[in-house]
Amino acid sequence: MIYTCTLNPSLDYFINLDGVEVGELNRSKGCSFKAGGKGINVSSVLSNLDISSKALGFVGGFTKDYFIEKLGAYKNVQPNFIYIEGNTRINVKMLSGQETDINAIGPIISEKEKEMMLKRIEKMTSFDTFILSGSIPVNCDDLVFDILKVCERNQVQVVLDTSPYMMVKLLKYKPMLVKPNLEELEQMFDKNISTYEEIIECATQIVSQGAKNCIVSLGSDGAILVNDTGVYKSSAINDEIIKTTGAGDSLVAGFVMNYLRSKDFILVFKYACACASATITSKDFATAQKVEYYADKITIDKLK
Repeated sequence: MIYTCTLNPSLDYFINLDGVEVGELNRSKGCSFKAGGKGINVSSVLSNLDISSKALGFVGGFTKDYFIEKLGAYKNVQPNFIYIEGNTRINVKMLSGQETDINAIGPIISEKEKEMMLKRIEKMTSFDTFILSGSIPVNCDDLVFDILKVCERNQVQVVLDTSPYMMVKLLKYKPMLVKPNLEELEQMFDKNISTYEEIIECATQIVSQGAKNCIVSLGSDGAILVNDTGVYKSSAINDEIIKTTGAGDSLVAGFVMNYLRSKDFILVFKYACACASATITSKDFATAQKVEYYADKITIDKLK
């Protein structure tokens, strides 16, 4: 079973505006809500591709029921949440030509709630894949380390797409995949990165420190994959970019889905990038039909 874990999920509030003027009254043209958080996004994409997953995370408060209702739009996502006393955060997404995000900090998680989550993780086995995505609640660093220790002990395959400072610390647990974007990669190494050579050098260090695969997502410019078989670069796409939200999560979903089916890294990487491309050129997440369309268009070059 594939498990996604979003420790700090959100109810995303999308507002459409012609523009935003700070200090003035701004009126929206429309609004909508969606169950959000990076792990939730991964589960949603997998659902669109007819792959089942269980969604772990902390949800609670007055936003809980509506969050779960919105998640119900994805038939292949099985909610497996810990219900907490705090409120699931609400993130605001302002759409006015470009997207401006205002992300809330999220609730404080109690020790009892952490223990409940850990008990869920302890049931996983070597047949399971665990995807930790998104930000970490302010008092949950200890929980993350406990989770990774359990996954290591139970031989669970782990995917990391979380806070840069945390991904650096978790490489020793030998995750199956680490997926930073360029900004996160710069934060992981505390330096500006401007060339493919620098990206490859940093991704290679991530692999040498324990990750089996490292993918650096580059938006419309494609992505770079580094593992012990070589260095791979996907082609860029020239189609209109509608949004970038969920691109990295779609890439993770596509990689995990195909990694479990094939060890042909070029094929696996191609479909991962096709998932990301299908999402950034759509109003919603990737669909199977659109993924196949981009899989025929994307090329993968082996650089090393």
